[in-house]
Amino acid sequence: MTANDLSLPEPSLPTLQRLNATIPADLDAKAVAKAWFSVFARTAEAGNAQDVAKLFVNDGYWRDMLALTWDFRTFSGLSKITQFLADRLGSARPTAFALRDDAYLGLQRPYPDIAWINLFFDFETSAGIAFGIARLIPNANGEWKAHTVYTNLEDIKGFPEKIGPLRDANPNHGKWVDDRKREVEFVDKSPVVLIVGGGQSGLEVAARLKALDVPTLVVEKNQRVGDNWRNRYNALCLHDPVWYDHMPYLPFPPTWPVYAPAPKLANWLENYAETLELNVWTSSTVVKATQDGDSWNVRISRGDGSERAINAKHIVFATGLGGNDGTFPKYPGMNSFKGQILHSTRHKSAADHLGKKVVVVGACTSGTQLP
Repeated sequence: MTANDLSLPEPSLPTLQRLNATIPADLDAKAVAKAWFSVFARTAEAGNAQDVAKLFVNDGYWRDMLALTWDFRTFSGLSKITQFLADRLGSARPTAFALRDDAYLGLQRPYPDIAWINLFFDFETSAGIAFGIARLIPNANGEWKAHTVYTNLEDIKGFPEKIGPLRDANPNHGKWVDDRKREVEFVDKSPVVLIVGGGQSGLEVAARLKALDVPTLVVEKNQRVGDNWRNRYNALCLHDPVWYDHMPYLPFPPTWPVYAPAPKLANWLENYAETLELNVWTSSTVVKATQDGDSWNVRISRGDGSERAINAKHIVFATGLGGNDGTFPKYPGMNSFKGQILHSTRHKSAADHLGKKVVVVGACTSGTQLP
């Protein structure tokens, strides 16, 4: 399948030249935002998909993360946005819209020929508390319409996280060690959620579920939490800056480097699981999982050679991009090649190849870091 077969829309920047629009010198951006938002809130609460859609340009976008669709969805173009709203406004029942009058409300001009009015807002649905962002762009007739709207579910009604004033207030005198052992081993109950993979994503999901008081077990094949980073090549360093990578409840300290070395992150993940009392079985793998009505019967092989059968309502796969041994392509002549051929998952140090001619196949993250 080629890119042409996907029939993807070709995005274009909303430049003032393309829009045939100008920015008035006396523009009151906040007044424009408030006027647009007033109509947006009223028509969305009324469930009127057609009237909400009229507030968008023809090639607009709506990105929803769980708030209205219980999924991660992007709708591009007026017809798809209209259909999405017609399908979801009635059941989601958005209400209690409130515009944030903050520093982000107003005109933004990232480039001389691009301008939009940015606004943040809060709202509720029948199930949760939500948040949104809209960017309005000018039209040739002077009217401002939405080019992008983003909505995100922030919280679920009736299921508050047990943090802050809702944390456990009972003293524990001499019982914590034994209690933790029983909890980790699920001696007294079965996990409601089984997470396969104890990397950063698996731990984040486990932490959120722990705060919601949902019994959760993480199964990790490596010997230690963090080995998914610890066992990679020596020079591995995060290419995402620290402010993109904070984890729930326990953000990185302000002294944390912008680009963390992999072993440092590995140790952090291990401490994170310990500090937040996440239930992780290391050196363990799922042998078999079969659905039994609305739950799953799962066999897990433990590091000591034993097997444990559990019943869980949900299974979350958090095996990540490195959850396997990597895809190893086959080329003619590989069997007769006298040099070393290895996948990046097996690479350790550039010093292993000193004085040799090396060809790196692939130019993504690992491919660009290895040289």
